[in-house]
Amino acid sequence: MESTQRDHPRMLTSLIEAWRIGDALRAAAHFTLDGRFGEAGREALAGRDALVAHFTRFFRDGPRWRFDVDDLIIDGERACVVYRFAVEGTGSIWRERAGCAVVLFDPSGAIAEWREYEG
Repeated sequence: MESTQRDHPRMLTSLIEAWRIGDALRAAAHFTLDGRFGEAGREALAGRDALVAHFTRFFRDGPRWRFDVDDLIIDGERACVVYRFAVEGTGSIWRERAGCAVVLFDPSGAIAEWREYEG
């Protein structure tokens, strides 16, 4: 099946929704089997099993968080997701940072790589 740009917004929206509801299996399923996920300043994780483990730990053990998309730029098999990520700190004080993720899709429309950069 050949990917179309039209599918990419749906794929990204579905991934972010899976993150928001804490569904690690569904989130990882948006990536290719050898897909890569890299948070800003960290070594990228590779492979769906590593992504499931990472997402599971974060959803289970991590702080309360928000992920708000400000802009989505798509060109062919690439996308840029401009976002704000916030975590709840001590005393219900939220710490927010801006960032963007460069996303590469494979021909099937799955995410081959998600690489974050802080703004």
